[in-house]
Amino acid sequence: MKHPIISKKSLFLMIFLIFLIGIYFLFFGLPWKSIASKKQFESYLENKYQIEFKLKKMDFDFMHRTYLTYAYPVSDPTLVFYVGQDIENKEIHDLYKYELDKRKAGAK
Repeated sequence: MKHPIISKKSLFLMIFLIFLIGIYFLFFGLPWKSIASKKQFESYLENKYQIEFKLKKMDFDFMHRTYLTYAYPVSDPTLVFYVGQDIENKEIHDLYKYELDKRKAGAK
């Protein structure tokens, strides 16, 4: 009688692990894509506004398959604003000017 290279139990466990990893990637995105998007967001902001920004934790919107985060200027950590990808064309957009204008107008 031949012994199988991989037992049924091991095969089931491997398929289950692959399934779990797939579910994780579906809901939380790819870790390397998150890192790349964070670098892309940071360079986008610094090139657009010519000041240094700090980004918070990256999030993944699994409904629209986009990445987003919140950022603030290094010189003013209280001015937190949204940075993310457009859901239609994946282009980066931010609300820095909006939050800055809102602050200047005296609104919270």
